[in-house]
Amino acid sequence: MAESMAEPIVLKNLCKTYSMPGEEIHAVRDITLTIPDREFIAIMGRSGCGKSTLLQILGTLLAPTSGSYLLRGQEVAGMNEKQVSALRRREIGFVFQQYRLIREYSVWENICMPLCLDRAKPDEDYIMDLARSCGISDKMGKYPDQLSGGEQQRVAIVRAMAAKPSILLADEPTGNLDYKTGKEIMYVLQVCRARFHQTIVMVTHDRETASCADQVWWMEDGQIQPKDIKEEWEKAGHVGYEM
Repeated sequence: MAESMAEPIVLKNLCKTYSMPGEEIHAVRDITLTIPDREFIAIMGRSGCGKSTLLQILGTLLAPTSGSYLLRGQEVAGMNEKQVSALRRREIGFVFQQYRLIREYSVWENICMPLCLDRAKPDEDYIMDLARSCGISDKMGKYPDQLSGGEQQRVAIVRAMAAKPSILLADEPTGNLDYKTGKEIMYVLQVCRARFHQTIVMVTHDRETASCADQVWWMEDGQIQPKDIKEEWEKAGHVGYEM
């Protein structure tokens, strides 16, 4: 797993603007924040507030219009496409609402596929340790259609972490799951973060899911204040999932 003294994510005056006929849409507006190492941050907000756009920028899948993005101390804006791609593969893992597993591939093949495409040798001991932590070590020979939704999402989590990234970005990871399974997936993320020391940034609209993070930040109209709102919830009597 990548280790560095630099903070995982530092944004300064970050903006993303889309030019439309007759108007400009400011999806991300002048965001300045730092995400500490090994922290679990949930970002909430109404639909259209810019949180998914922000997550795409953090994942280097989308370039900001202006501002600075330091990823492990490296300025992303100054890199070419090849350099950005190499940094992404080294530092970032992705977990999506859709599991994105290939039906014709076994669980093991799905987990190892990104590594194989990158011509990297899978660390079999590490991957099996991940699989045990996620409760799927006995599913390696099965295929996606033989798994429940929760099991498929566990496979997706192991796949995201197989290359030993230091940062995990999760976009609505419980969005397709029922309450009980969603609770289990959040527990898996917490266990993996504790054991393997990832920094996790998660976007969600669900308060129960967000409550599992160390901090919950609210995003509105493209802007975000890095201030934890969980304390306000606790004062109001909301405690989220009981782990």
